[in-house]
Amino acid sequence: MKFLLKISFSVILSAAVCAKAQTTADSTFLYQQANLNFQSLKWGITQLHNTELNKASSFGLNYNYQSGSFRQAQQAEKTTNASLTSEGISTIDRFKLYGYFSFSKTWQDSLKLSQKGIEDAYTPYYFIAGKAGTFERQKYLGGGLVSYELLKEKLYLGTGVDYLYNSSARSVDPRSLVTTYKIVFSPELAFRFKQNTVGLGIIAGYGDEKVEVGYVNSNFGGSLLYPDRISYLNYGYGYIQINTTNFIRRNTYTGLKLNYAGKFNNWEIRGRLNYLVSKEVNQIVKEMALNDETFGTFQLETYKADIILNKKVGQINHQLSIQASKNTGDDNLVSLKARNYTLNSSEINLNYAHLKSNAGTKNIEWFINANLKDFYQRDAAANHTLKYSYIKTNIGSTIYWKVLNKDLLTTEITAGSRLPLNSDLVVPGTQVNIFTRGVAYPDYLYWSSTMGELQFLANYTTNKLLNKFRTGITFKSSYFRNLGTPASNLDATFIPGKSYLDINLSLNLYF
Repeated sequence: MKFLLKISFSVILSAAVCAKAQTTADSTFLYQQANLNFQSLKWGITQLHNTELNKASSFGLNYNYQSGSFRQAQQAEKTTNASLTSEGISTIDRFKLYGYFSFSKTWQDSLKLSQKGIEDAYTPYYFIAGKAGTFERQKYLGGGLVSYELLKEKLYLGTGVDYLYNSSARSVDPRSLVTTYKIVFSPELAFRFKQNTVGLGIIAGYGDEKVEVGYVNSNFGGSLLYPDRISYLNYGYGYIQINTTNFIRRNTYTGLKLNYAGKFNNWEIRGRLNYLVSKEVNQIVKEMALNDETFGTFQLETYKADIILNKKVGQINHQLSIQASKNTGDDNLVSLKARNYTLNSSEINLNYAHLKSNAGTKNIEWFINANLKDFYQRDAAANHTLKYSYIKTNIGSTIYWKVLNKDLLTTEITAGSRLPLNSDLVVPGTQVNIFTRGVAYPDYLYWSSTMGELQFLANYTTNKLLNKFRTGITFKSSYFRNLGTPASNLDATFIPGKSYLDINLSLNLYF
């Protein structure tokens, strides 16, 4: 961890040393097209060495607030997050570096039926309880890329490293404590010929997660007098059993990656292909035994493709980006001696941005986005099946106002909607349980709903607060509205409501 922090901060500090000479760092992070190009540098050393940007970095303090009833059942009613983030790139002779670090703390109110450590994890094995509770989470992320030019403008060697530490604690019985650790390396060799660079690399990593659950008030433990306090272990999507046994999750990550950066017919192209296999083994730790007891395994295969195309024609900057991913996963539940949980998810996202730049007082950009997703999950033991698909579209405009003394005011407004294409839930009447009413039914109603979205962003950037650095203050607000849920007689304990609000405020320094 200390080594990764040194890499991250050395990159940021080395970029800060050249702050006076590098005056476009804020444009790199604030202009939408430039920022997307910068984010692609994280893919690997292929992209890192194929950019004219040599030094740029940012440091930010962020506050986020989310609240509302139009949400999934396994989301908190209210979430507050505070974070510190930093990232940057630097060039030192033949070395090129990218580094990042972030620390965030999250407070959640009224979250039930999920005691996951990492909330976006695909794993089917986690504790649930009907009683809503408060959670406190903290997360550390750090890492970056280190690359060296072996042959001038010909051959490059380097590696990426990503580190995660996360802890999650629930303060209402049944109480849980989940700590997660993960580190992944991605060495890569890149070769350049003419205007094209191709890189091939591998992905290898390890992690573990310690899952603990228990009661402070022993009266609640296992008592049928308090049904919402009963602790269940979820083995998939509906197959649950009363359980308070602590366990550890051991993870391994292996994969391949192919990167490309270059030019073709006046188009600047950046692309990558990733294949990742994530394996987890869930074990009960036996202190007096040589080997721990495995009760379930899960393997997730992820295919990911990204491409960004940029072209400038006169004063117009065109940018087209495409992201596609596919996840397939299944488990092996030891008690059943069979596969119980199956997951299939496919998603494609297309975005086009059109920026007209001029020497006047403002630059105008408009953009359109389309997202298509298809999702399927099945629990064989509980005979629960959920599948849905939707298309989500957004259209918006950003205006970059050039004000006095090189200050920059950015305003953006976006409107969009999510339209369900297909949704289906299969649950036999004999298999209905607390998970069915509390999660499966609300999930189905949420993904069957038509959603409207309105987003507003404003940023003001100046060098008047700190002479050596550009300082930016950003306010972003997103409002989601349920435009219609199909009529249903499902006996759900939670019905998605009408609205959801997401507010973000940040203070950033650009070097």
